Amino acid sequence: MKIGLATAALLALPAAAAAEPLRRLPGTVPRALAAMTPAGRAPADLRLEHVTVFLGLRHRRTLDALIAAQQDRRSPLFHRWLAASEIADRFGPRRGEYERVRRWFVAHGFEVVRDSQFRTALVVAGTAAQVEGALAAPIGRFTRGGQTYHAPLADPSLPESIAASVRGIVGLDDLPKFRPLATLPGGETALAPGDFAAAYGVAPLHAAGLTGAGHSIAVIARSNFRDSDVALFSSNFLHFQLAPVRVLARPGADPGILPDEGERIEVLLDTEWAGSLAPGAALNIIIGSTQGDIPEALIAAIENRGGGAPSGDVISLSFGLCEQAAPGITLELFDAFYALANAQGQTVLVASGDDGGRDCAPQSLALAVNGLASSPHVVAVGGTSFALASDGSVPPPASLVERVWADSGGAGGGGQSLVFGMPRYQVGAGLAGLSSGRALPDLALAASPVAPGYVIVEGGLGRIVGGTSAGTPALASALALVNQRLEQTHGVMGGLGQLLPDLYRLGSEQARGVGAPVFRDVVAGSNGAFGAGPGFDLASGWGAPLLDALAGGLAGPGPCEPDLVCLVPSGRGGRSCAGEWLVEQEFFTVRRNQLPAPRQTCRDGDPQCDADGAADGQCMLRVALCLNVFDTRNPQLHARGPQRGLPLCRPGTVRRARLLSPRTSRRDPTAAANHRALAAALGALPLPTRLDAACTATVPVVVPVNGRVALRALVADTRGPVTPRVTLRCTP
Repeated sequence: MKIGLATAALLALPAAAAAEPLRRLPGTVPRALAAMTPAGRAPADLRLEHVTVFLGLRHRRTLDALIAAQQDRRSPLFHRWLAASEIADRFGPRRGEYERVRRWFVAHGFEVVRDSQFRTALVVAGTAAQVEGALAAPIGRFTRGGQTYHAPLADPSLPESIAASVRGIVGLDDLPKFRPLATLPGGETALAPGDFAAAYGVAPLHAAGLTGAGHSIAVIARSNFRDSDVALFSSNFLHFQLAPVRVLARPGADPGILPDEGERIEVLLDTEWAGSLAPGAALNIIIGSTQGDIPEALIAAIENRGGGAPSGDVISLSFGLCEQAAPGITLELFDAFYALANAQGQTVLVASGDDGGRDCAPQSLALAVNGLASSPHVVAVGGTSFALASDGSVPPPASLVERVWADSGGAGGGGQSLVFGMPRYQVGAGLAGLSSGRALPDLALAASPVAPGYVIVEGGLGRIVGGTSAGTPALASALALVNQRLEQTHGVMGGLGQLLPDLYRLGSEQARGVGAPVFRDVVAGSNGAFGAGPGFDLASGWGAPLLDALAGGLAGPGPCEPDLVCLVPSGRGGRSCAGEWLVEQEFFTVRRNQLPAPRQTCRDGDPQCDADGAADGQCMLRVALCLNVFDTRNPQLHARGPQRGLPLCRPGTVRRARLLSPRTSRRDPTAAANHRALAAALGALPLPTRLDAACTATVPVVVPVNGRVALRALVADTRGPVTPRVTLRCTP
């Protein structure tokens, strides 16, 4: 059967293409078809209006290292967000490659719906007959629950020369994938925006005069809404009028107000709460078309940023997608665009889900997470519940006790991804004791619809709802205030970008007792699969963020202030400062001259040097390589001339930097992981550079107990090469 279809497709292609072998693009056929009833072939003229040809990204490790550097204050890339053209040229497919793929689809009768300024994806439209003829993917019909859907009967195939540039194709089916996460019905008590502000440390930001002015929030939606509901919410619960701007992801393709109650509730919950705490921030509702759905709206919110159209410094996404049931290429596409959002300064918040540790319920009760929240490039927002005071008010922050949300309305989503590995910022924060998947949620906020619930206005009436999709837009609103504060105090412009490395650093420091609290630790309750406990857990992440403390933590001093105290000199005289290793720790083994020695030792579990703070058979030491260090500690000084008395060690122009060790090893996965992380960090440095103290992003390096890791790099400036080195040891 499959052979016959492939042959038919080959005959339908032009002669030049027919001679070229085809390559199948796996991961397109929905897994859900196995539980559906086939209902024949789709009509040949069935229109598929939003087919995304995903070309993917180049240099992913370098991109991730760059995103990490954008969040590291030592790096010359700190908060230097990339323009769309720079992203396209450095990380998107080459222009000729993109144009070749585009021409091929146009030549086969497809209409181009949207080009990507990043050149990562091409949206086309065509008929079922065109899809079958060009892609060897016949479209069938399937039924479930009285509804009829269409989907491909086989994964698409492309000529080798085109397939080499295409990661996969999304949009050949119309099966329901993305579900709104608002939870109904609610109880009798609810949070208004002022209550949320009191519970989560937003009130002090308001008291400081912060409004979110100059910043923006984007809500991802697929339904329109009534202005009258938003106006009534504003009149009843705010001291200002919300002014949301509708942005159709596809101009002219307004889906209208969807009939499903959950859809109507979701868009109003997101809209009303995303603007509720930041009266000065621009509020943009990015609405996907019926065919384009959530992917279209998300991509528009990200690409609009580079094109100057309405978007957001913070993006709020409150939909769910069972990770196990989702085609792998769909998850890869979302992750790629999340990463691009980070690179241009956007923070993406995604609700972690309302089914506890079983996000695929009721179809499957296996452990699963929300696939839209499992990317390491988004903040996954979990759920808590708490009791109001006897008079219905929010208890004072010092006495407010939260527990993991789990009641008749649902439970906060959490668990570990089966698709995305644990990112380095989680490994470095001590989560390596879990399995190898990306762990979520990252943090948690009130989500129960009954303890206490959130108030919204829908259909002209006040309603009480819940779900992790409530805390997500509320957090987006609060982050606009945090962004404004950092802009005022530290000149941090244009967004916060990828927050997770900082959130995990702050959470880890709090858990180790070496940093001020920025989270209200949630230590009680379970989401039905995972229980809460001190520090990070799979039910509540680090706990509930205290926004005023978080703003201070993001702007506060790092572990090495100044950085000079953590630098390990190496080399001779005036050449040593071309490159020096920085080791984040409190106390150093020193030489006779009282400078840090080239061999440093950490005790497993010592919170002053072991970044995970756990006696777990390994030390986690955070290191960076710094170039052009004007090291005033160097005892060798100029003896004569105009520079008399100044250190011999002076900055120059560094042309290249390369990691020499640790080397990668197939037999030692820890060494291989250390090598990959360090090499990527060096690769993200903007070379050549004359910048003083141009450091890589800080990288957590794993050293086994009773083992050692020797770090060596080759740094070449105008005066020749030097080899900065340091050896890290871990003792029981």
